[in-house]
Amino acid sequence: MTLQIQLAPYSLPLAFPWPGVQGARLTQREGWIISIRDNRHNGYGDCAPFPAAGTESMAAAHKLLQQFSRRTWDSTQTLLAELGQQYHDCPAACYALETATLDLHSQNTGIPLRKLLSTTASDQVLVNAMGGSACQENVRDAQGQGFTVIKLKVGKRELEEEIRCLENLSASLVPETRLRLDANGSWNQDEARYFLDAAAELSIESLEEPLHNPSLAEFALLQSHTPITLALDESIRLLSQKELLATLDIRRLVLKPGVQGGLRHSYSLAEKATAAGKECVVTSLVDSAVGVHAACQLAAAVDGLSPGLAHGLATSSWLCQDVARPPQIEAGVISLPDIPGLGVDEIFQANLSGTFS
Repeated sequence: MTLQIQLAPYSLPLAFPWPGVQGARLTQREGWIISIRDNRHNGYGDCAPFPAAGTESMAAAHKLLQQFSRRTWDSTQTLLAELGQQYHDCPAACYALETATLDLHSQNTGIPLRKLLSTTASDQVLVNAMGGSACQENVRDAQGQGFTVIKLKVGKRELEEEIRCLENLSASLVPETRLRLDANGSWNQDEARYFLDAAAELSIESLEEPLHNPSLAEFALLQSHTPITLALDESIRLLSQKELLATLDIRRLVLKPGVQGGLRHSYSLAEKATAAGKECVVTSLVDSAVGVHAACQLAAAVDGLSPGLAHGLATSSWLCQDVARPPQIEAGVISLPDIPGLGVDEIFQANLSGTFS
């Protein structure tokens, strides 16, 4: 069996600028859809670098993708083994190539991709809505659609103003609805403490990345100060994994497979984190539908470790167009199909900016 790897570029405009990581403002997503073929099936992956979130550059990703596509591969095992040596330097490219390889392999073995990652993978995942920012939010639609966790960006205005906005919003929420906040590293220790003290009685589910350039000691100190769950996201790549897992006052990790270097590495980290008493949630990087399907498969596997948490996968509605049908969300839940592979049955060639080559 000879595997053929092909790439097709895409450029997908966003309906609204993504609030994004600190210092980054997205108006479109660019990348490549990866196709790996044997004589029976096609496997697909999505390479959408986002350097501000911790991936390699577009140029570095494209270079690795071209290197792999110019070679011939005799098995999925050979390809996966080589990807395991590259994921640290080119996580987004390796994620795409690995996803396509696992998609192909799981189709050939007749099981959903998530079952390759974990036999205890769930068939449904709870997801959070993206509601904008604390003082420019739109949570009414999300509540009407049945979402119980709504994510908002904070750290964009003065602390007192954002606290007032959150107080007013919390008073208007439907019962059982909670807010997941993301500061994207906006504050120092004193500012973060001030915010957390003021928000302690509000409907807050968690707060991601409150500190800029945090050490593990600083983050743990802040967590010990508040009952609100704090989460590490983009800082994970900058910290020692061994020390991260050993630090007791780290409650939650946010895993982006395009940053962690693939589905297998992400799930392995989730297993280690769960064994160390930590929660894990999975989020996309405003990927195409192919990337979101892959992240859903990972989230379903992780749900077997940290059940009942909402994952950040409701991002497809931010795209004006897409390369495939995205996962369907009903009442804040994605139900994954019980079919072999990733779950992508068709690539919309018309929405690609180039052909597979």
